Amino acid sequence: MKTIGQRIKERRTELKLTQRALAKLVNVAHVTISQWENDQTSPKGDNLFQLSDALGKDPAWIQRGNDSGESDSTAGAVILSPEQRQLIDLFNRLPSSERQHHIDALRDTVEGYDKLFNDIVKTKNIDELIAAKKNQK
Repeated sequence: MKTIGQRIKERRTELKLTQRALAKLVNVAHVTISQWENDQTSPKGDNLFQLSDALGKDPAWIQRGNDSGESDSTAGAVILSPEQRQLIDLFNRLPSSERQHHIDALRDTVEGYDKLFNDIVKTKNIDELIAAKKNQK
């Protein structure tokens, strides 16, 4: 049976998180993550629940390695990449009065790229039609 530290490290690497990135999500020092992974100490109290949320695993799984491992709040949830977590963290740190502005700006940017892509596809199709007409002559 795996130790608490082995389960934490294995799950962290599955999520492609560094110790520092996980520490930031759990609000502890990266040294604490190292100590947990090396079974020098183990997460307790609030730290256990924050670690559970960050890893998307039930606290019982972290402590004992039993059950399905998925926490009720994360069962079937999408696992976020470090980039996605960073984006959400930054967004959540914005004043609420600024959030909609940034959502609108991001939506405008995505719509601009979508339009550009569609224009490129249309241009390519037109170029192919012109080339096909030339080949018919």
